[in-house]
Amino acid sequence: MKVPPLAAWTVLIYTSASRDLEMAVSDSLQEICDGPGPPQDIQVVAQMGWRGQAQRFQLHQSAHPQSLSASESLDMTEPQQLQRFLKWGMQAYPAQRYAVVLGGHGAGFGGAVTDSDRRKMLRLPQLEEALGGLPARPELVIFNTCLMAQAEVAEQLATVTSHLVASQTQLTGLGLPLAAWLQHLPDCHQGDSAASALVDEARLAGARSPQVGAIDLDQWPQLSHQLDALAQQILDHPQSRSQLLQHIKNQAHLWPRPQDRPLVDQLDLVSLCRSWQQEERLPGPLRQQSGEVADLIQQMCKHSQPQAHGLSVYAPDQPFAYLGSPQAPLGQLYAELRWARLTRWDEAITALISQDS
Repeated sequence: MKVPPLAAWTVLIYTSASRDLEMAVSDSLQEICDGPGPPQDIQVVAQMGWRGQAQRFQLHQSAHPQSLSASESLDMTEPQQLQRFLKWGMQAYPAQRYAVVLGGHGAGFGGAVTDSDRRKMLRLPQLEEALGGLPARPELVIFNTCLMAQAEVAEQLATVTSHLVASQTQLTGLGLPLAAWLQHLPDCHQGDSAASALVDEARLAGARSPQVGAIDLDQWPQLSHQLDALAQQILDHPQSRSQLLQHIKNQAHLWPRPQDRPLVDQLDLVSLCRSWQQEERLPGPLRQQSGEVADLIQQMCKHSQPQAHGLSVYAPDQPFAYLGSPQAPLGQLYAELRWARLTRWDEAITALISQDS
């Protein structure tokens, strides 16, 4: 008996709708089914969570999301639930390549995919845990959330995928234009072309999905090393810290609501490094290292809009204390990260803001 060929791609969507996003999340799944729907060689399945319930749907070859299971009570912020869905999807819908889409709310280094009351979310180490140990390595991970095109996110996920697509700022409406992107997937034979195609569609979508970046995580170790070297330069030149901090304060913030600071104090890395590179009062080695970081980011990241360059980093300009109930320190969240363990960026930023307090 002839074995049917594998589909080109399976796209696995794991999206949790907090109460404020229920309609948008539901409509975003319907949008994928509308019109021509996913191309013949593309499989799309989703698990949508809302108000403590979750249900699986098939989105290809159907005019509406087709239920694959009864709704069940489960916590979408548990990493084992994400891994369980991904393993099921890869086994039930095998393909040559896989893309994982994570939807809902995002909080940068704080994590993504909240529960319905926005009291819990999957933290980055939990996302890494869930994405590891799958039957196949996803070619790309896509965040259909806000704020996840961040160095801290890239460092954490470089061990489990080759490409990251996310926004540096706030998505609105239905978020990333996944339906339009799916039409290009049959022609995308690698993760880099699939990631690039989504950035191109985000550019066309305008305000709905601004400042979207595609990050080549296969090159990430080199950039991580260069960023660590930049952090060391900051630590090695304490006499320049007030000037460095002033440049941070002068940078345009990517998040539109200042009341959400300091969690959202993420700055475009290229813009920040170019400002340091061009500051003649800074030591030559620090300026040179800033330029090398900016050059490398522009080589390995594709971005949708000229105002930003596809990758942010957490760079608060004031001492921070606590993040929400139950008053968990921001520093505690940050210390969990692979980024905090492998680079000295957190030490450098702490040195900068501490001398200003």
